[in-house]
Amino acid sequence: MGMGGLKKMALLDAQRRPPAWLRRLRETKKFFEPCSLHAGALGRSTRSAGSCNYFCTSCDDGGALCSGCLADHAGHEIIQIRRSSSHCLVKVADLRRLLNVSYVQTYMINGEPGVFLDKRALSGKAKKPAANKCTECNRGLNDADCLFCSLGCKANGIEDLLDFNITFDVDPRGDSSGEESESESETETETESSDDDDTFLLPTKSRKLGTSPGSPRQVTARGRRSG
Repeated sequence: MGMGGLKKMALLDAQRRPPAWLRRLRETKKFFEPCSLHAGALGRSTRSAGSCNYFCTSCDDGGALCSGCLADHAGHEIIQIRRSSSHCLVKVADLRRLLNVSYVQTYMINGEPGVFLDKRALSGKAKKPAANKCTECNRGLNDADCLFCSLGCKANGIEDLLDFNITFDVDPRGDSSGEESESESETETETESSDDDDTFLLPTKSRKLGTSPGSPRQVTARGRRSG
């Protein structure tokens, strides 16, 4: 392979890797803790008031944010963090303009698909033999089209697998999701504790989700999302 071919491969490899903000998101440890600045000021109108369950992908030094912090991030790309049994998830709809989540197993969050940020400890049904497993941590997956159980495992998989179909790069042409695929795995209904009252269901039919066109979600000066 000539020098031009090597440079092209290096460029493609760099493009498919996770953005820097995903590493910062995964390393953030204070989600769902009270905000040191706003927990008292916001009162207790809801049980999540003052809880840090937002993340700014635009800021290089961003950490966990509460709803009161969002006024300082006007015009930035903000995603909301969900939780199930102490594990963080993000809805796919919040990531479509930011991150390609294809090949990652999705879970339903109040009727919408979501993805876990990182792998979870294997226990219970996750330890049982499965036809399809996460290539990084061996967790059983229901969707035969999926290779990873979480965004973290996909990030590690990009490092391990020289497969240029596996990418975090968003396709500007639009939706890169595949056709619906049916899984023969047993349906798992997980009613788990969640600060957002979310009930999670591992789907037996799911779509290999990638990216789709649409207006990016941004935060207005009042800390509300537009679009």
